[in-house]
Amino acid sequence: MDLEHRLTLGYLQAHPVEAARHLESLDPHESASLLEALPGEEIAGVLEHCLPVSTAKIIEELSKDLGADVLSAMNATSAIGVLRQFEEPVRQEVLDRLDDPMGATLRRALRYSPNTAGSLADPQVFTLPPDIAVEEAIDRIRTYGQKAMYYVYVIDRDSKLEGVLTLRQLLIDRSDHLVGTLMETQITTLSAEANLEEILKHSEWSRFHTLPVVDRWGTFFGALRYRMLRRIEKDVGGKAPLGSVSDSLMQLWEVYSLTGIRLMTDVAETLQDRNKIG
Repeated sequence: MDLEHRLTLGYLQAHPVEAARHLESLDPHESASLLEALPGEEIAGVLEHCLPVSTAKIIEELSKDLGADVLSAMNATSAIGVLRQFEEPVRQEVLDRLDDPMGATLRRALRYSPNTAGSLADPQVFTLPPDIAVEEAIDRIRTYGQKAMYYVYVIDRDSKLEGVLTLRQLLIDRSDHLVGTLMETQITTLSAEANLEEILKHSEWSRFHTLPVVDRWGTFFGALRYRMLRRIEKDVGGKAPLGSVSDSLMQLWEVYSLTGIRLMTDVAETLQDRNKIG
């Protein structure tokens, strides 16, 4: 290992959280270039402090064998969060390269029945950690905001759901506040084990068009959107005991659409105001 990589390793070992934040701010290819000469265990020790989506993007840039070594060295909770970011073919390829104990553990954790909240949740929704400033959060939205929704979920470095806030809250706050100081901590969630009937009957669809999904330990699986329920309702063809869900869902769909229109207007107006002030 040359001097540059020894210095990099020393920094990662001494300041893993700060290093994780720095890696998240770089292009994934650039982050992978900084890490690729290091042992998988050392890389894992830092990437465990990154958000799952950032870790997944970096691992995809590493060689397949090194990526498998990194995931094998992670704790199971972190590895599960990362694996859920991959598309199914990539996820299976990565799982096949993991050592037997870790691979078996992760497969069990990923094995939720079809049409449970755990299997239906979108794991790639945009998330933020609680310990970054609002300005950095907005920069991340600009870079990785393709998956951003009206609600932004805040998860800690162990993938536990800590809070929720809206895009508008972030965009109108020009202070150096941390994201964690703005979030709402009383969160309505769906259990990852909830079946289709339980999901459809959840009383909070009358208030929210998207709900976060967590397991019994509070690990964030992703979010389930109202529009997904529309598709599920169509697929079951009225076979499930949905009662008057059809009319309710139609009303909620209209609310969801109007909310989306208001959101885009708010974002555009806020960005214009910020540009004028700047």
